Amino acid sequence: MVQPPPPHDEKELADAIRFGATRRPEQAFGEYYHGPRASCALGAAFEGLYRLPEEVGQLHPKRLERLFDCLEGTVRSCPEGCKKRVILAAMIIHLNDDHHWDRERIATWVAQNGDTETKREAGPA
Repeated sequence: MVQPPPPHDEKELADAIRFGATRRPEQAFGEYYHGPRASCALGAAFEGLYRLPEEVGQLHPKRLERLFDCLEGTVRSCPEGCKKRVILAAMIIHLNDDHHWDRERIATWVAQNGDTETKREAGPA
């Protein structure tokens, strides 16, 4: 039996990034959260789903891939032209930390399915 393709949940992920970014208006680089006012794009996605305390310390978002299949089920090329081609979760971190894209720009790119660069990995048959 052939499994159906995973759901397209990129728009929901983008919404979570945007909402979480409103809770911490500054952007963090190299860590999910920095103090009470900064988060990276994946940290913002986690906070877009869960109410977190102001001081989160070294909290790492866990199980986001269970909520957003696209994070591990989608492979994308870097839109900046470097040769990276990795799963969406890693690409979000790359755009945040290496290219310093703001979270809104990352969310917009995620919601647009990376233009036509999205390629779903085949699941087990």
